[in-house]
Amino acid sequence: ELNQPFVEVETAKATVEIPAPYPGRVVRLHGAAGATLSVGAPLVTFEVETGAGAAAPSGAAPRPDETATLPAASPAVRRLAKERGLELASIEGTGPGGRVTREDVDRAAPGDAGDVEPVPHTPVRRAIARNLEEVAGIPQVTTFRTLDCTALEEIRAELDLSPLPLFVRALAETCAGHPDLNASWSEDAILRHRSVHVGIATETERGLVVPVLRDAASRGLSEIAAEISRLAEAARSGSLDPSDSAGATITVTNTGSYGSESGTPLLNPGHAVTVALGAIAPRALVVDGRVEARPACTISLTFDHRVLDGAAVGRALGALVGLLSSREALDRLPR
Repeated sequence: ELNQPFVEVETAKATVEIPAPYPGRVVRLHGAAGATLSVGAPLVTFEVETGAGAAAPSGAAPRPDETATLPAASPAVRRLAKERGLELASIEGTGPGGRVTREDVDRAAPGDAGDVEPVPHTPVRRAIARNLEEVAGIPQVTTFRTLDCTALEEIRAELDLSPLPLFVRALAETCAGHPDLNASWSEDAILRHRSVHVGIATETERGLVVPVLRDAASRGLSEIAAEISRLAEAARSGSLDPSDSAGATITVTNTGSYGSESGTPLLNPGHAVTVALGAIAPRALVVDGRVEARPACTISLTFDHRVLDGAAVGRALGALVGLLSSREALDRLPR
């Protein structure tokens, strides 16, 4: 039927349900479940009342004489055979109707390939790999500061918030005085962004997704907390709107959420800075010349050295730590 959902397409950012553009009958599939297709490639051919729907472009499908020589196999099994360097025609299929199975490919593979379990790349994993390859050539440096979280823990307990909304709002405040944190490199100029759009690195079953909290500098803590929760839920369910994952100007990752004390976060393509918030735990800190056990964490800041120098980053990180460790400064953040 018209607008009846007929396929879910998984992109790097979300899972999108595609409705039927015509009423009629599906007469041809141009890709099997699990296959990867290019944007703009045909998905199906419809037979409609006025005639046939859009057909596949010339050369998109194998010729009958080509398909006749190949044993039946799922797209995943075809990919596995290709990864192992095997020709499908050389593999004896033991599945129904002579279909080649994963086990058949394992048996045909040389050496101990049968002990290996290939996990096909998901669209998210491919996107992550492309992003990492893109930033690999950027001169990036990571610097660290210890944060006394006594004041942060007090106020978040009073407001019933996680540390992340306070951290994001404090970072937006810091960007106002240190605008090159919220910038990008171009060959002609350093591009300082007027609005602070924070990418929130979010772990999902599909991989790392970075939804965007927009206009962080103009939002209060409760609104930021609600928006982070909404974005995280949408990211984990695969229902992010495309507008929710575009336009970030700086990235935050909460490595403490999975117990990591510190790390060296990588830059997001086009960003000058990625900041990581480590796990908050009791540490021995020197306070007024005495050693005390206080809640503390490590903040890691990775920066594009083309945009920022170490001294500038040191001052900016010092300002961020100063804000987050001061009860008076935290109280001034809009609620």
